[in-house]
Amino acid sequence: MGLFDRKNKAEENPEEEKKPQFEKVEFPILTVVVEDVLSMTSTEVSVIGNVRGGTLHEGDKLFLLGRRGKTKQTSALRLEDTLMTKMPEAAEGTNVSIVLEGLRAGEVEKYDVLSSVNCQGAEESKPDTMVNPFLKGMLREFQRFVEDRDYMGRIMEYIANDAILITPCMHAPINAEGQAPKIGFAMIKGKDNQMYLAAFTDTYELELANVPEKIIQAVDFEKAKTIVDKSNAGGLLINPASDKFLLRTQLLAGLEDHKEKIKNHIREQKLDTSKPLMMAIPKEGHEPQELFDALKEYFKTETRVLRAWYGMMVFPQEDKKAHLIIVDTLEEKPEIFGGIGNAAKDHLGDMQLNMQALQKVGNKAVEKMLLFYERTDAIESIK
Repeated sequence: MGLFDRKNKAEENPEEEKKPQFEKVEFPILTVVVEDVLSMTSTEVSVIGNVRGGTLHEGDKLFLLGRRGKTKQTSALRLEDTLMTKMPEAAEGTNVSIVLEGLRAGEVEKYDVLSSVNCQGAEESKPDTMVNPFLKGMLREFQRFVEDRDYMGRIMEYIANDAILITPCMHAPINAEGQAPKIGFAMIKGKDNQMYLAAFTDTYELELANVPEKIIQAVDFEKAKTIVDKSNAGGLLINPASDKFLLRTQLLAGLEDHKEKIKNHIREQKLDTSKPLMMAIPKEGHEPQELFDALKEYFKTETRVLRAWYGMMVFPQEDKKAHLIIVDTLEEKPEIFGGIGNAAKDHLGDMQLNMQALQKVGNKAVEKMLLFYERTDAIESIK
């Protein structure tokens, strides 16, 4: 009878067995940034990196964390030093080769992070407190890779899109007029005497900073930037007691602009104007006329666009081609490029559309491109 009772209760409450299982986080968390990936066999992969935050032992459970929420559970099947000698453990600061259990080379990429705890958004082995193990791992090593655009780009991408940081705050007392109390956020003065919003990847980092405010507010990128803007702060300082990762207001604005472009399905092709562009210009009678007509129709309503050029970018090594539109605008706003993308999307064929502002690439970049749109009245008015 008791057995049937347990079965019936499970059937009545199926959600009970689906509740996430939380795992206790031990600080400081251990991280290893993957600096190189070595395929041992078709079913075995080894990675190289530096151990941070503790000692890694053979057999330790790990989580492989990456971009766009990638999370895979694994373990340190074998540890080896730089001479390929097997070792039972790797202490803090040790450069080590780690053979990962159950993963293949295609599942691991350079600048993934191995961590002793899973990410906050994981469905299984969910940490019981606020942590950002991927970001923390990347920040620990950023001074070594500060000139590496791919590495720094991943940090920025994560902060802008995925990170939930914590910042201490306090309520101001209710004034005599009975107005609702305002929330004040913790600011830290930099060496330049500018005030910066203090934010932390986890409570351990918060305790290291010894900030007196005790109320904790979780903030994403948008919330953090709003606080910075409204308080006239110089930027955002992440983990001020350890990593000291600073994003000044100009960089925050750039990240916000980049996010808006992604939202509007915009991609800007990075052009090196110091080198000849591999550009093809369609012969007369072979222009993408439908694309031109669609864009000209849009430009009738977007009066900030003064001129537009067209070229076909050729990538011989990849055997690919892409449309390139460079526009001269009165102001560079994401919604302008978003409108161009929406107007063009049904006329691209199987080629990608890349867009760029003339102000960024200069007049030299368009010398051999096809000018297909020009607002004569606007050009004359600004001469």
